[in-house]
Amino acid sequence: MFSDKHDKAFSRTGQKPKIIYYIPILVLVLFLASLPVVRLLSQTRVLVAGTWELTTEGLPAPLTWQVEIIQQENRLSLEATSRTGEKTTGHGEVKGSSVYFNLNLRLFRLFVLEFQGKAAWATMSGTVTLGNIFSGTWKAGRKIGSGAYGHNSGQDCFTCHDNFLIAGTVFSEAAATHPAAGVPVSLISPEGNETWLEASNSAGNFWANSFTPGKYLVRVAGVQSRTWHVLPEQGSCNRCHLKGGNGTATRNRLLPSTHTQVPPDNDCRHCHHFPATQDYQRLRTEGVLLATKEPPAEPGSRVEIIGKVFAFDPAGQDIVTVRPDIFAPGYFSMFDVVLAVAKRNGIQIEYHFDPECQTHFIDRINGVPGNYWYHFSYDAGAGNTTEVKYRRANRWDEALWRPGVWVTVIEGENLEEIKAEYREEILREKAYGHLVPLVKIDLNPSSYKGNPPESHRITISREFRNVVVTPHNLRSTAVASPYPKPFQPGVTTSLDILLSLADEGKLEVVTSVFYTYFAQKYIFSYYVVGLGFPGVGMAHASGRQGFIYLTENGTFNRLPNQADSKLHMTCDIHVIHAPDFSYWRWAELGNPYYESSEPGAAAKLEQSILEDDEAISRGFNLYEPKLNEDGSVDLSFNLFLPGRVRLRVVD
Repeated sequence: MFSDKHDKAFSRTGQKPKIIYYIPILVLVLFLASLPVVRLLSQTRVLVAGTWELTTEGLPAPLTWQVEIIQQENRLSLEATSRTGEKTTGHGEVKGSSVYFNLNLRLFRLFVLEFQGKAAWATMSGTVTLGNIFSGTWKAGRKIGSGAYGHNSGQDCFTCHDNFLIAGTVFSEAAATHPAAGVPVSLISPEGNETWLEASNSAGNFWANSFTPGKYLVRVAGVQSRTWHVLPEQGSCNRCHLKGGNGTATRNRLLPSTHTQVPPDNDCRHCHHFPATQDYQRLRTEGVLLATKEPPAEPGSRVEIIGKVFAFDPAGQDIVTVRPDIFAPGYFSMFDVVLAVAKRNGIQIEYHFDPECQTHFIDRINGVPGNYWYHFSYDAGAGNTTEVKYRRANRWDEALWRPGVWVTVIEGENLEEIKAEYREEILREKAYGHLVPLVKIDLNPSSYKGNPPESHRITISREFRNVVVTPHNLRSTAVASPYPKPFQPGVTTSLDILLSLADEGKLEVVTSVFYTYFAQKYIFSYYVVGLGFPGVGMAHASGRQGFIYLTENGTFNRLPNQADSKLHMTCDIHVIHAPDFSYWRWAELGNPYYESSEPGAAAKLEQSILEDDEAISRGFNLYEPKLNEDGSVDLSFNLFLPGRVRLRVVD
């Protein structure tokens, strides 16, 4: 509404229109055209051009109109249509966020309704008077925008623009009242190529029609879609990204904030294999496209050196790896991070590269010699601090740093045993290439709930001798991919062991899925989800049941430096040379039927994940008894390795 100052100024003009009596139509038109309108002069104004739904209250009868507003600078022309189809016109002006306009109303004679109030892009409201007789209030909500600022913002662009391949509107808040201008939008192909579109205009709108149709991830501001969009078939963003989302009775699943990005075919069954309770068609949107939405925060990293703990953030640090033979530009190892943190905090580290072991060793820290090595956990930033205590035997200058890593420099561990194993391994690599003397695969899904007939999982045990492993460059710069590429071409990983067996025909299929998050943790790696054996069948992971691996020197039961077998480093980033063995087995971490109901509280889920971690160490897991409707009780447990257990039941 106008202030008292504005009301007084209104009265002094003497231009406030009175009730108009009936006159011949030609004279009426000339008279209406010459009706004086209060001048509201200003250099800044709200843009109200577009289609509005206007309602009044407090007058003898409530009125509802659809109003089309044409705006030229501060002048307004209006055409209104009532619910019964009657049309009328009017004129007005805007000044800043204040608005004035009139509309003609024919009852038993012609009247003029005068409206004044405040306007924003999506709403207007104020007071309305009918001559000097009646007064009330009015409000209007934008239906469709037009003009440079509000051209159909939020509407289905493809209704008119059938030549577009993609189009949509970005808003600054979930209420979809303020479009966001200047928001960057890009498309990412399955090959990893990024196509930048023009940023959103003043109406929040973006569109494009000059790229190759196909399948893309869509990135708006800093947030990237987790499902793939087939363009132009799914190119009208505003059809699905509505205020409040597009949920229905059957489209009722919303991806959690830390759910992984879906594979390029949008098939949920890669991960939710059995029971296949999840389906892409059931996914709904959260709401409109937002310029202010942020991706999940990356977990924090830290480094501990000689008892001092330092937070680590690579932003603003020009870290150059000491292993350019392993890492692509922009990527680095845990050892590189230790050096960077030490340098930044005035800690003197002397180190050397041992070509016989193909790794770096620290000689002195602040002049003090010692057998320095490291512990680490990829999940400590997510709270799994237990792993930082585990001994390690893999090379720290080949271990990829990623957000959430905690690294601790340790003194006094058995480096001589580690070095002896490394030397033997490098001699084998020089003689035979990436040769693994023993690859063992043990898959034994339990018959209780891990291997029901419908899942078609197999039970199998196989050993392969002297497997020559070739790099497949799944995570290297040599392959076109939408996922991060931390390695140089030719770097070989544990995943290449399975892929090489498939090349030889010893495995029928090896399927993997790239996870951005897994069990609410930052992953950004491939997981093996399916292994097929010629003439036997297929084993497929699902939920919290699937494959785990150990690729190391030494033996299954005795690793160098008494290292822990729970490396928790995904196989696609575990760099290998010619290790003694690679052991792949089945792990059942919880009930595969957990998907039949919505997940429980976060605390309960976190507790179950910690229980799973402990279960791997002890070799078995015992679950809560399940009471059936007939009064019987199901007792279930998992054995991760062949062995004997004693089960005692106490009433």
